[in-house]
Amino acid sequence: MEHFLLQRDPNELPSSACIVTLAEIVLTHNYFMFLNYFFIQTKGTTMGSPMAPNYANLYVGYMEKQSIFNPLKKKLLPHIIIRKRYIDDIFVIWRGDAKQLQAFHAFLNSCSEHLRFTMQSDTRQISFLDLLILCEDNVLYTDLYRKPTDRNSLLRADSCHPLPLKNSLPYSQFCRIKRICKKQSDFDRNMAETQRKFKERGYKNDQINIAIEKIQNKTRRDLFQGQSRNKTHSCVLTTRYSKCSEQIKGIVHKHWHILKSDDSLGNVFSDLPLVVFSQGRNLRDQLVNSDLPPQDIPEQRLFAPLLDGNDKCNGCAQCNGTYKCRSFKHPQTGKSIPIKGVITCSTKAVIYLITCPCGKNYVGKTKRELKVRISEHRSTIRCKNFTYPVAAHFLEAGHSISSLRYIGIEHVTLPRRGGDLDNLLLKREAAWIFNLKTLAPFGLNVDFDLKPFL
Repeated sequence: MEHFLLQRDPNELPSSACIVTLAEIVLTHNYFMFLNYFFIQTKGTTMGSPMAPNYANLYVGYMEKQSIFNPLKKKLLPHIIIRKRYIDDIFVIWRGDAKQLQAFHAFLNSCSEHLRFTMQSDTRQISFLDLLILCEDNVLYTDLYRKPTDRNSLLRADSCHPLPLKNSLPYSQFCRIKRICKKQSDFDRNMAETQRKFKERGYKNDQINIAIEKIQNKTRRDLFQGQSRNKTHSCVLTTRYSKCSEQIKGIVHKHWHILKSDDSLGNVFSDLPLVVFSQGRNLRDQLVNSDLPPQDIPEQRLFAPLLDGNDKCNGCAQCNGTYKCRSFKHPQTGKSIPIKGVITCSTKAVIYLITCPCGKNYVGKTKRELKVRISEHRSTIRCKNFTYPVAAHFLEAGHSISSLRYIGIEHVTLPRRGGDLDNLLLKREAAWIFNLKTLAPFGLNVDFDLKPFL
């Protein structure tokens, strides 16, 4: 990486040293957890990492430059007429006998201890990526190549993806066929096969016919030139795709004038945002888990296991303000909601619900023991501190301190891989405030913090 970065402008930011340091962190700190043990990868690039293909491309390119195609080191290079490479797949037109080609293959495998090349050779046709390269009367032409194990893996028409994406898929596949197939007969055959595959996946004739009409107006030369993308967007809104995504887009466009009318944000958000979607959670994401927890072994207990719910600790001054329960009612709808976790006055990291005599509610969070936080609420009422919403309401309404009632509604625990407990508590507090609708004027919460979600 240092070798290729030296070809940049020395003053370009970020600096080459910074890029190399960040790359080293990514490539050498690839760890995962399995059955409560942490493992670290000690060799090779990270599979699935966005930078892995770029790094592999640089590695093979550096090896080519230093060893494989260095004229000072190898005399077989004049036999290479054409060489094309895509990351680690190499296509070569070789002028020479089979013995010389085998010698060149052996030389390739001697250039690096980390790479081993396999070789396929033929004098009439050979596959390279999705190309089938054929020779006829000493002239090369290309056709579309499909593996013998190829199956119809096109995106289903009823899948949960944006409609513009599914509408553009037939056209993009037809463009690929027209770029690859030089002969009209090959083009017609592959077009018919691809249309059949799209129909198998539920695409309508109108979607396919529109794409066919568009591709008929294009020549192969047009498709090789590509498209210019000069249009830029000052603001891009990225969100995970779901059934509500189109509604979100409509809401943003409808109320965009509010941002434009703001004195400080009007110049920043002048144009409508480009709304783009990342892939939503599919069934595989929900069902497949690579981090398997250790198998639970039932313990021999003298008494029955504790059930989720709120209870007194029977040992503190705050116990008279709570009660035993396994669920509570939604303040607005009256729906029964189960309590998450075993919670007492002594439990730490708790989301709690305070109820006043007039029926209004307050959702709070604490990292300390629940009884300590409740004691602070009662202290602010006793000291007549109007800066706190619970104390202000109790004082204004004339409620006594003894009428304050509370329960713990969720015991927050860190994931197995750890994390930031404060941030997680803020997220859960905001979620409960929103779900229970305890913001004023319906409840006692003044606001909630959205920063933990950013």
